[in-house]
Amino acid sequence: MNSFIQDSAIDLSLDLQQHYAHLLVFPQCYDSFIPAPHLPISALLNFTNLPPFDHSLTVADLHRFFTSEHCVTNDVPADFLDRSLPPLSLSTQLLNTFSQAYHDGVKSVKDPRFLGNLPFWVVQYWHDLGCAIAAKERWSLARDWLSGHLRVLGWGITLRSPAAALQVLDLAEFLSSTPMKGCFIDA
Repeated sequence: MNSFIQDSAIDLSLDLQQHYAHLLVFPQCYDSFIPAPHLPISALLNFTNLPPFDHSLTVADLHRFFTSEHCVTNDVPADFLDRSLPPLSLSTQLLNTFSQAYHDGVKSVKDPRFLGNLPFWVVQYWHDLGCAIAAKERWSLARDWLSGHLRVLGWGITLRSPAAALQVLDLAEFLSSTPMKGCFIDA
């Protein structure tokens, strides 16, 4: 008998997880505003219409993003796509706490910087778009670093420690499709 009760609890938990996940699915018409993960890095770097993060928002603001007021529509305000985003760390935390917040009676999402309530799916949208923005920032820094160093590094000089066993030319092997040597792994 106890086994049946435990199995039912697991099924209920799975049903709830699926229900929460369903609430976070954003309408397909918003897919085109988020660069797809399979998009080439060069295309991601050329994606110019990504909004910035609003770093004035912090995880301390977490409680301000959930409200017990109902959202009367699945639509968002006309200026929604032009708004800056909560930082990725905040949208990640919103996702992580969503199921508990929903269980506690939250009825919608609220961006504390603007009037009105938003549908739950906005949290997933912020997170997915935030991941793309963060990836673009990281790849942009990597591209800038590499192009800056390609302008000043001598092609045959030895790198400084902790990579003193490598030469600048070895970087070309890291960045090309040639097989990697064992000495790189040990360096």
